[in-house]
Amino acid sequence: MHEAKTEAARNIKMSRDAELNMERCAEFMARMIQKYGKKVLDDIVAEEKAAKESEEKAEEDEE
Repeated sequence: MHEAKTEAARNIKMSRDAELNMERCAEFMARMIQKYGKKVLDDIVAEEKAAKESEEKAEEDEE
């Protein structure tokens, strides 16, 4: 019988098919992070900057 390679798989005694599916999912997620990670981070920074500017404007309007 196949022995699970990953520690997570050993801890939960995954079947070979389940382990392969988990590896496939992890590889897909890694590719998506590599492909879109920079854009997502840039979008987050832009949203935070806009929120901060909006908050500062609201504070100025209150004064």
